[in-house]
Amino acid sequence: MQVKVYTPHLVEIAGEYIPALAKRAADSLGARADEVPATRGHLVRQAVKDGLIREFDHLIAEDGTVDMVCDPGAEMPLELDGQMLTLHELLEALQYRPNWGGMSQTTGEAA
Repeated sequence: MQVKVYTPHLVEIAGEYIPALAKRAADSLGARADEVPATRGHLVRQAVKDGLIREFDHLIAEDGTVDMVCDPGAEMPLELDGQMLTLHELLEALQYRPNWGGMSQTTGEAA
């Protein structure tokens, strides 16, 4: 029997990369980026695709998808000021609030 397991790893992504990662993740979803809640998983999977986290290269499938989840149970949407963000809203927020370092690592909420 084969069972896929996910084990916890901490990764660091430099804050200056976040806007570009969010843009490419939103672009990959096309029109759906207006509806899909933004998650840390979108950003981390895009970072893996972009080669920023080389230790996870083996998780990139032939079709370019990355077989990874970033939160236990389900990926929790990122929030800003108590409001869930879509990927497009995240891009807009990053333009007006570029201080990504103020984002809480546990909830994704701005500090």
